[in-house]
Amino acid sequence: MVHPPDESLLATCFQEVTGSSPVSIAPLRPHASERRIYRLRSGSTTLVGVVNPSRQENDAFVGLARHFKAKGLPVPTIHAYRPEQGVYLEDDLGEVTLLDLLIAERARTGEQFPATAEAIYRRVLSFLPRFQIEAAKTLDFSICLGSDTFFSRTLRNDMNSFATELVRRLHPEFNTDDLEGDFTTLIAYLGKATGGFFLYRDFQSRNIMLVRDEPVFIDFQSGLKGPLQYDVISLLYQSSARIPETNRQSLVDAYLDAVSKYVECDREDFFRYYTAFIISRMLQVLGVYGRQGLGAQKEYFAQSIPGALSTLHNQLSSPHLAIKLDRLLACTEALLKSA
Repeated sequence: MVHPPDESLLATCFQEVTGSSPVSIAPLRPHASERRIYRLRSGSTTLVGVVNPSRQENDAFVGLARHFKAKGLPVPTIHAYRPEQGVYLEDDLGEVTLLDLLIAERARTGEQFPATAEAIYRRVLSFLPRFQIEAAKTLDFSICLGSDTFFSRTLRNDMNSFATELVRRLHPEFNTDDLEGDFTTLIAYLGKATGGFFLYRDFQSRNIMLVRDEPVFIDFQSGLKGPLQYDVISLLYQSSARIPETNRQSLVDAYLDAVSKYVECDREDFFRYYTAFIISRMLQVLGVYGRQGLGAQKEYFAQSIPGALSTLHNQLSSPHLAIKLDRLLACTEALLKSA
């Protein structure tokens, strides 16, 4: 359903950009976002219009998109932006995400992670250091939603969301106050990892569109300054993608090869924090899954909870984890029984 105020505003912007009025304005599914997203069409010309009341989020996305585009990175062009009215027009990138391709290739070949999909994942990961390192060199981080020290606060918000949105809904008998010590330990440990890079924040396969078999990257508005590990983990440990562990290791090696083209890469230091970053990412997504899947009753998110909990449990039990998170482990075991 098109909101009437949106229709008039988007049509005016489209007219200014293309010189013609849109013949159709069709709503698109926003997934977990509160944004209202539409496809505007006139003849062979199509654009995507976004209406979002959050000025800060819009400023971050548009500013980052323009910076990345200037650096030659494959992101949508911003054709119009009216910050006071909370609307912008961007390229229409079609319907096919990296996750769509993976699912289609899995069905076609019967393989868990087909070679065709792996090749595109490698292509995607070759771009990631360009966002994190190359583009970050000249990025004014003040356009991001958070300040330079925001990553630790972001982690704390993610952990609080895990406790309130998932644990209290799925296992209300568990005392979430008992998790505070482990949360503090995890944040302090992750704070020791090398930072100063651009952290995309939600670098996962539904935020990577495929246009003529080439990746185009979207939804980086939550980006901020941070470490390297989080983004590659976000892609490789996405619950709905179900990438086999052997392929994950091959892909992270390919990613580190790409990183080494831009900065000296200390692989031992990178992997020292790797397991703990997987845990932090799982806490983040599980908070979202709890809010959207259990709270808003969105099936896709609810179905993703068991897989993410299993990954979280495996990492909390890993011999590679250098810190003790016993209360979080106990909580995860209780959640697995309830999921």
